[in-house]
Amino acid sequence: MNTYLKAGIAASLLTFSSSLAQDNSGPIVAAVLPSSRAVQVGDTATAFATIINSGQIEAENCRVALAPGGEAAGTFAFQTTDANNVATGSPNAGVNIAGGGSQSFVFAFTPAAPYAGGDLPLVFDCDNTPPAAMTAGVNSFWLSASTTAGADIVAVSDTGSAVGLNTLPGVVETIDRQKNGAFVVAISNIGAAANLTARPVLSQDGITVTPRICQTNQATGACLSPATADVDFFIGANQTASFAIFVEDGMPVTFQPGSNRISVRFEEDGALRGSTSVAVRTLMSEPIPPQIPYLYADADIDLPNYYRNGPVAGADNTPLDNHITNPGAALGRVLFYDRRLSANNTTSCASCHTQATGFSDPLELSRGFAGELTSRHSPGLSNARYYANGHFFWDERAETLEDQTLAPIQSAVEMGLTLEEAVARVDAESFYDALFTAAFGDAAVTSDRMALAMAQFVRSLTTYNSRFDDALTAGPVGSPAFEANFTEQEYLGLQLFMPVNGSSIQNVGCAACHNTLAHISDDVHNIGLNAANDADADAGNGLGEFKSPSLRNVGVRPHFMHDGRFTTLAQVIEHYNSGVILNPNLDPRLRAGGGQPRRLNLTTEEAQALEAFLHTLTDNDFLTDPRFADPFVD
Repeated sequence: MNTYLKAGIAASLLTFSSSLAQDNSGPIVAAVLPSSRAVQVGDTATAFATIINSGQIEAENCRVALAPGGEAAGTFAFQTTDANNVATGSPNAGVNIAGGGSQSFVFAFTPAAPYAGGDLPLVFDCDNTPPAAMTAGVNSFWLSASTTAGADIVAVSDTGSAVGLNTLPGVVETIDRQKNGAFVVAISNIGAAANLTARPVLSQDGITVTPRICQTNQATGACLSPATADVDFFIGANQTASFAIFVEDGMPVTFQPGSNRISVRFEEDGALRGSTSVAVRTLMSEPIPPQIPYLYADADIDLPNYYRNGPVAGADNTPLDNHITNPGAALGRVLFYDRRLSANNTTSCASCHTQATGFSDPLELSRGFAGELTSRHSPGLSNARYYANGHFFWDERAETLEDQTLAPIQSAVEMGLTLEEAVARVDAESFYDALFTAAFGDAAVTSDRMALAMAQFVRSLTTYNSRFDDALTAGPVGSPAFEANFTEQEYLGLQLFMPVNGSSIQNVGCAACHNTLAHISDDVHNIGLNAANDADADAGNGLGEFKSPSLRNVGVRPHFMHDGRFTTLAQVIEHYNSGVILNPNLDPRLRAGGGQPRRLNLTTEEAQALEAFLHTLTDNDFLTDPRFADPFVD
């Protein structure tokens, strides 16, 4: 096992030194292998340690010791070793370590009494430097001692040559949204035979990966059975075994090898008999370009005539200096999905605007890069181009869509970067060179260019392939050809929603706010959600007025209203039917005679019909269109 031990110590040192360099800790770094032993009282537990001097000045009289007080009863000794882990020098004698150099040791502890289990209080110290920082799984040593013989597992992990997937020894790597990671563990039982359970455990709750484990054929490395959360196995005295651990990526894990770790524990009836650990990190991926460039520009897509002309076209908020171009929107798509634009590489614009929900948020309130909730639900972006006022956010605090695209990046809650930091991150990625050159003529990265490109992509999110659009293609609103595309229930709902020529059904005024065939409002409204506006004091005008997103794809949204309070369309309809609350700033269109809230008095049949019609605005092609999908996923 010495070869494995030596390799494992080197790996632990490399990763921990990288972490140390980042946080500017002291120059002394240490690692221990194995990280745990389970012995019988009177037997000696040995392990190897290495101290590395990452400073420039020679470290004097470096040693491994037990901190005074609190240690288990027993005797402790250490000795330096050579490159082959053979003991050299004198027992318990310190050694000088040159700047940039290292020294390996063997240490031994012989328990004199039973010890239920815990970390021995090791200290890695030199006379002229602070002691090494202690990190569980890197330079800690867990020990248990019992009166009877039990399994004693020496475990080592390998993330490099045995796996071939990782670039840094001692670190299992996943590639964001593209590749999961793997590592292997070899064990030797130098104690008694036992039935054990092997299970991978995350070092902290914030690591959003899922590890699975299988026992492997020691000759071929193949799993003996499918990988699961844990594995039960028998191991005899002086026998060996091997395991593979597969790590499924969740959200990206930042490179903090001192804390973001996966430990593999070997337990007998819940008692720890051995363990090893590796660091885990996520590498950010590059976008996968389509074989044929996607088309976004108006001239290249099948935008229907009722979008190109008339009231819909008149509501278009596209500025004269930022029309949608194919390379501009293609760049915007990559920026929209790039998690590098958040402080810890975990959050992109698409984290709160998912394609499957019409580019709205599956959550009631959006969650920022550090897990903190925003005060708003993220609205759907379908047909954002046709919001006539051209202002963005629920309260219109952004003058233009171009302004809006940069605000979440700078939000301390949402993405947590300055614009300078965001530009630097984009500029550091070589794959952006071609994208910026295609969009703007050269590779220069600026925040203005980022805003222009992201705004082009968001304006390209137009939806016009719903069943309602099929009906418009078949004939004018109210014509037999138009009506033939709906069920009787859906057509009743349509007549309740909007005026229909020749209809005897009195519409209830929905289209007064959700107007044009893009079904998007042209202004902000107070819709009587609350009696007072205190909870919405930060809205643009302090009047509790918010804009109305397009109703296109409203049927796939999991939450509604600026605060996400409603979770079904039926609840939304019932709010307008009977739940509008009197507010000093209530929109006149929601007031009846005498200024009281208007009641629609819909029957159950009519409310269900209105909901059925709203589902005809769902554009399934839009929800799966690869032009709008995550470019970092194959």
